[in-house]
Amino acid sequence: MHPPVDRPTPQAPIHLWLRTWLIRLATAGLGLSGLVLLAPKLAWRWPDLGLAALVHMPAAWLGLGSTLGLLFAARDRRARLGFGVSSFVFVVALLPATRAPAPCPPNAQRLTLAWLNAHAVRNSPQIHRWLQRARADVIGFAEMHQPTGELARYLERTYPFRQNCQVEGECSTWLYTKIPPMEHLGLARGDAENRQTLSGAGMVFPPVTGARAWKVAAVHLSRPTAPNAQASELAQFETRMGADADTLMLGDFNLSPRLPVLQDFVARNGLAITRSDRPTWPLEFGERRLEGLWQIDHLLTGRHWQVESFETSLRLGSDHRGFIAKVCQVG
Repeated sequence: MHPPVDRPTPQAPIHLWLRTWLIRLATAGLGLSGLVLLAPKLAWRWPDLGLAALVHMPAAWLGLGSTLGLLFAARDRRARLGFGVSSFVFVVALLPATRAPAPCPPNAQRLTLAWLNAHAVRNSPQIHRWLQRARADVIGFAEMHQPTGELARYLERTYPFRQNCQVEGECSTWLYTKIPPMEHLGLARGDAENRQTLSGAGMVFPPVTGARAWKVAAVHLSRPTAPNAQASELAQFETRMGADADTLMLGDFNLSPRLPVLQDFVARNGLAITRSDRPTWPLEFGERRLEGLWQIDHLLTGRHWQVESFETSLRLGSDHRGFIAKVCQVG
């Protein structure tokens, strides 16, 4: 008598096995992306959660792809409706948080602005040539300790009006301009070089057109791993100088456009974040060259300003890109 033999069980077709795992992966992707997009909304209670906004775009694309996959895999009508609504939510999340440049009125007077965080650069021929080509009316610098050589001579010769972040003495955040200002403002209170206070400089100018004075500020905020410090520095700015419809702010905010600290600031003051043509930082990581991951160097504008063009620089010796922007007063 032969021992009993188990009857072989037919294996599931490979396409069903693959479908099951794809659904599991899509479900995990949907859950992960949802958590990443939700986290910054809770930054009012736990500020560090706002850092999740640094990966907002990858998370939104992951969520959209996962939701579309589940939509096509769903067999139940109500499930398809739910995934369709979720897809729309992720499409909205992909909308930009910045304002694209647009043409100025033909007869509007233009101003040219330049900004650069000149980290570790003292005498850069590239910076000198870049500024010569730009012919900027106003230049903002961060981490620009006393320049030397041709760059120093060019700034001395071309930009007679200047202000750094200290009322007395010097620090490395600067404004240079050809236009005579009505008022100079050193915005630091304390040791700005050690990031114990806001590092910023401001100037107030007479009207370009109409009857309104306008103002420009150059700022350099703490690193994004300290959201409370950044929020405190922006609060100092609001107390010392303030932002209104006629304000222009240039700076290394150390904040990408979607981070809650920056979003809250622009919402409170009615400002817009100008869209960059490419990321401004970092251009290097150790010995490795990069093309940048985030836009953290910004031009913020009040509603009476229109940005006509915004162009980032090539490599200028710093780990940041600079930018040149043309603006005009409107409204």
